[in-house]
Amino acid sequence: MPSNRLTEIPPTALTALTSLEELYLSHNDLTVIQGLDHSSRLRTLDVSNNRIAHLTNLKHLHQLEELWASSNLLESFQEIEEELGGLEGLHTVYFEYNPLQKNAGATYRNKIRLLLKAIKQIDATFVRT
Repeated sequence: MPSNRLTEIPPTALTALTSLEELYLSHNDLTVIQGLDHSSRLRTLDVSNNRIAHLTNLKHLHQLEELWASSNLLESFQEIEEELGGLEGLHTVYFEYNPLQKNAGATYRNKIRLLLKAIKQIDATFVRT
């Protein structure tokens, strides 16, 4: 559903899609992540290029492998830890062009790496182990 000028995902819109593995919501006008309560099989979530200011409603997505959230309004490393820190299969995240990346400067990637133990790729850069 990229580039559809969506301003929200109604809380029950995806309820019947219990086998959903990939969801692309980039280039919309979303301000919150919601409606994923029944999407426990989700592996890829793309919410890039929206107006999302807070990471919420993600910690139950235990099969999530990739989160693309570039070009939003995200500022909090604490939210990254709280929402994503327990997702052991999460190996790729994109947070570039968010205030948290701009404000952290050169320490940005290291902070992400320390918060997400299983991470293998941050933005377009592979993490050295």
